[in-house]
Amino acid sequence: MNSGAPFGTGFLPVLRSTLIRWERLRIPYNLILIAIVIVPVGGGPVELPELADLPILAVGAVLANLCYLAGPAAESYLAWLGLKSRWVTLALFAGGVLISFPLVYMFGIAYVLSSS
Repeated sequence: MNSGAPFGTGFLPVLRSTLIRWERLRIPYNLILIAIVIVPVGGGPVELPELADLPILAVGAVLANLCYLAGPAAESYLAWLGLKSRWVTLALFAGGVLISFPLVYMFGIAYVLSSS
């Protein structure tokens, strides 16, 4: 299905640059989610999870990072459609983090309630 266009002029370069940009954002994303887990909602001292909590938190971290892939997928599609902007990246990242807040919080509460 090659229309004679040289390799690198289609969707793959858009996807590559988008994925590289989003991999740089993965570290701040994970740091924000870690802060949600260890900083209490009502304030107070930071509480590190106990060793027994680490497996369930690891599962939550893997699920959160799988959900993270929605950002670069959406931006790649929008860029392919011609909507390329740093603001698109920032809006998708901020929206994804805002969606992650309640998910991480509810995941943690569900675990705490089930282990009580």
